[in-house]
Amino acid sequence: MKRLYTICYVSKAAENTTIDDIKDIFKVTEEANNASGISGILLHSFDNFFQVLEGDKRIVERLFEDKIKKDTRHHDIYEVFNKDMETPIFSTYLSQFLTITTSVQLDEIRKYLSANRTNSTSDKLSRLLKPFMIFDN
Repeated sequence: MKRLYTICYVSKAAENTTIDDIKDIFKVTEEANNASGISGILLHSFDNFFQVLEGDKRIVERLFEDKIKKDTRHHDIYEVFNKDMETPIFSTYLSQFLTITTSVQLDEIRKYLSANRTNSTSDKLSRLLKPFMIFDN
């Protein structure tokens, strides 16, 4: 039986990261995570990345340790949480990984989290997304 796991982090984009780099990060991340059965979200705002990864523990941990932490396009990675989970928060929102590129998508995520408060993690994510809500992508 697969152990479900989640990691949430914020990081600072590297100074030389361009809009094209960010678009590439979004595209590659969405494709790779969906191919690996990872759900969650990724967004970029105010030169920060915010990501939630949910899925098989081995896959999520390997992705975070081997790829995300070693990616030079961001730094100052702060782990908000890194823990086992019973039910993925985003599995009923969208079974696939989603990159958030518009304020409308971000507002939909906020509304979803507000309506589906299943545990303290949902509340924490809602609070973490608030600073991003004032920015219109």
